Amino acid sequence: MQNLGYMPTDITAGETIWIAEANTIQGAEDIVLSDYTPADGSTLAYQFAAETPITVDAAANGADTGWTLEITAAQTLLWKAPTLAYSAYITDPNGRVFLIDQGSIAITNSPLATSAWTAIVAACDAAILAYAGNPNGSFTVDGMSISYRSLSQLTDLRTYAKGKEQEEIGGRQKRIIRTRFT
Repeated sequence: MQNLGYMPTDITAGETIWIAEANTIQGAEDIVLSDYTPADGSTLAYQFAAETPITVDAAANGADTGWTLEITAAQTLLWKAPTLAYSAYITDPNGRVFLIDQGSIAITNSPLATSAWTAIVAACDAAILAYAGNPNGSFTVDGMSISYRSLSQLTDLRTYAKGKEQEEIGGRQKRIIRTRFT
């Protein structure tokens, strides 16, 4: 299957995707397929493989010769970097479904992105502070209980959780490169 070129190649999460001839800002056009039209009873839907997958139905344009598609800012805000796969399916008047478009979109995380890992990092910090009073313990975050027996387990978990948090909100893991000249 080929990429028909209607979808943008990259977006920032939280940005509206509006594919319509009326979209003068992004210079888009209606989705027109030579073998199918809304006038013949065909329907078009795009599916996006996000963390919570969504399907967005295209709407018939005014002339019934093609479709317009709008993916709202609220829907794209949930998309995470680095890429998101999509597929478009046409359903003909007889109920047969055909894949007609497929590709991926490069996603830049929204500046408003948050991560569930942030709560785990905060819980690790609190447990590290309380460690002197009780070296064996546990804490619970969102119904998940985490047990530890040493300070190194806590610091390892915190390091892992901090890395996952940065992945989800678009931060880069800090790397230190040391060199020595002799």
